[in-house]
Amino acid sequence: MTQPVAFILGGGPRIGLAVATKFVAQGWSVALGRRNLGASVELKGVMPVTVDVSSTQSVETAFAEVEAKLGFPTLVVYNAASLTFPPNQGDPFSVSPEAFAQDTSINVTGGYAALHAATRGWEKLRESDSVEYNRRGVFIATGNVTPFYPNPFATSLGSGKAGMVHLIELGEQEYKTAGYRFYFVSQVLEDGGPVPYDAVDGNAHGEAYWEIVQGTVGKVTWDVRFAVGNDGSISYQKG
Repeated sequence: MTQPVAFILGGGPRIGLAVATKFVAQGWSVALGRRNLGASVELKGVMPVTVDVSSTQSVETAFAEVEAKLGFPTLVVYNAASLTFPPNQGDPFSVSPEAFAQDTSINVTGGYAALHAATRGWEKLRESDSVEYNRRGVFIATGNVTPFYPNPFATSLGSGKAGMVHLIELGEQEYKTAGYRFYFVSQVLEDGGPVPYDAVDGNAHGEAYWEIVQGTVGKVTWDVRFAVGNDGSISYQKG
C-alpha cells in the first residue's frame, strides 16, 4: 500500500513545521507549502512546495504538483493566516480596506481554494475506487477562538477565521455521506479562553492533529478545542 499523503499549506516555524514533523515520523508523505521556500527549514522526508495562498491559481497549481509527485493528499491542513493590527487603539475599523482585503485573501479565500481543490480531488479518488479513497479525506483548518471571543486587535484575522468556521461547518454537514471529515482546531487555555500568542504550542498541534486524523480523540464535532497542561498533556474540550 502506498504511503498516505498530507499537504500542509502554511509552513510556519511553530505549527506548520511541527505538524509536518509529526506526520513524517508516522510514515506519511508530507508536502509543506510556503510562499518563500528560501526561508524554509529543511525537514527530512518533507517535500517543499511553493504556494501563495492569496492567489487561488497558486493554490490550484500547488495541489497539482503534490498530486504529480506524491499522490493526491488525503489530509489537507490549512495553516495560513494574516493579521493587520488596527492603527488606532479602540478603533477596530481603522484597518484600511486594502489591508483587510489582503488579509481576507489569505485567511479565508485561500482556505476556500484549498477546500475546493481537496474535495474535487477526493471525488476523483472516490469515482476511481482507489486505495487512497478508502482512507477518506480529512481537512483541518488551524483555528483560534476569535470568531467566538471577538478581539478588537484581530479585526481581519477574526473575520477570516469566522469565514473558515462557516466553511468547515458546511463541509461537515454536507459531505458526511462521502465520509470526508472537516475540523476547525483551536488551542485554548484550560478555562476555554483564548491562548496568548507566545503560548501557542506547535508540538501539541502536531499531536492533536495526529489524534484527530486517527480518530482516537473520541466523539468530537467540527469545532475541536484543546488545552495543553503544565506537563504537556493534551485535553479536549467541547466547542
